[in-house]
Amino acid sequence: MIVKPRFLNISELEQRAGFRKISAYCDSHLSEALEPSSRSQWNVNAAFDPVNRNRNRYSNVLPWDKTRVSLSPTLGGSDYINASYVQLAGSKYIAAQGPLRNTVHHFWAMCFAQAQESGSLSIFIAMVTPLVELNREKCFQYWPTREEGAWDMGKMLDSDRLAPNDLRLSWVSEKVTDLFVLTRFRLQSGDVSKTVYHYYYLGWRDTLTPNSMQPLLLLSAEISALKQTDPNLVPVVHCSAGVGRTGTFIAIDHFIRADLAKDPETDIVFETVKTLRDHRMMMVQTVQQYLFLYQAAKRIHSIKQT
Repeated sequence: MIVKPRFLNISELEQRAGFRKISAYCDSHLSEALEPSSRSQWNVNAAFDPVNRNRNRYSNVLPWDKTRVSLSPTLGGSDYINASYVQLAGSKYIAAQGPLRNTVHHFWAMCFAQAQESGSLSIFIAMVTPLVELNREKCFQYWPTREEGAWDMGKMLDSDRLAPNDLRLSWVSEKVTDLFVLTRFRLQSGDVSKTVYHYYYLGWRDTLTPNSMQPLLLLSAEISALKQTDPNLVPVVHCSAGVGRTGTFIAIDHFIRADLAKDPETDIVFETVKTLRDHRMMMVQTVQQYLFLYQAAKRIHSIKQT
């Protein structure tokens, strides 16, 4: 007899209760980290360092020390960037806040260094936020236009004592569709060059859910296609704070790659979001996004059964 996965039959009432439980779990981590002289595994000491505070877009969305991505500083530089490693059943991601004006070069240095470390020839960036919402900046435009051609970031990186200090980002091509703006760049340091695939999805407002799941399925398919030729690829995903939309998309991408029926008694949504929050606070930020993940998991399960 085929047993249906438990997540298919969980009521909305139970789903909401699960989100409250996860939120309380995450709040307890932060409370533990903020205790005086805390040596908790949930510390956020790097984010609170006065030297690094202007590198955070929001004062209440910070990376756990244990999972934060580190830059490569030279003598006296800070290795801090508001970004976290996320690991889900064999799939690795980087979840990041939307770059600020003063962290653009940090972001690209991170992308280059992580591609080098993983042995990847490519960099895949999923940007799931508009630049501006309700006249408020959600993300600084951190890439050159066709007219600008290329940015040399060496002086800024040198000023912040970060390596590589000869980084250059060059515009290559752009394709505009109904769902995405796909821009290709070349990111180069010395004689090492990486191809950047930048997917800009504008149809997802802050703290809300997308009008359709189809763009997210297509975005995930693009990651899969690139991984066929570049298996060491580690996707970089960001919205504004790097937790709500970012966490929701990473969860959906994970559902597509996972065997959702492997353990029928497991609530895959609850366990995935709980794990995401272990890697970065507030991932899947709102109850609406959490409920949306149940819809997504059901649809993905249905697709896999056909």
